Amino acid sequence: MDFDLEDGLYIFEITLGYKVAEIENMTVPLIIKADDVDDAEEVVQEYLEIINLAGDFWIADITGPFDPEEYQKEVDEGERERWDRMEDYSEEDFLEIIHAEET
Repeated sequence: MDFDLEDGLYIFEITLGYKVAEIENMTVPLIIKADDVDDAEEVVQEYLEIINLAGDFWIADITGPFDPEEYQKEVDEGERERWDRMEDYSEEDFLEIIHAEET
C-alpha cells in the first residue's frame, strides 16, 4: 500500500452505505487521502459523482485522520487491516458489490 509521505495528506478509512431491496448494507472500509474530514467527505462525493454512483452510495462512516507514516507502520506490523484504496475501485467494482447482495 505504501503511501506518499511527502504530500502532507492524512489517511482516512471510509465505509460506504448502499441499499439492496430496501435493506441498508455497508462496504468494507476503503482508504482515501485528504487534508481533513471535510476534504475527505468532498473527495468521496466527487469520486462517486465521477463514477456515476453518487445516488447509490453514501458515506456511512469515516475515521481518522491518521498520520500516513504511523498508519503504514500499523499496517506493516499487522496492527491494522490492509484495506483497498477507494480510487482503485471502478464503477463496475461498486456495482459488483450491489449485485453480490442481490443474490
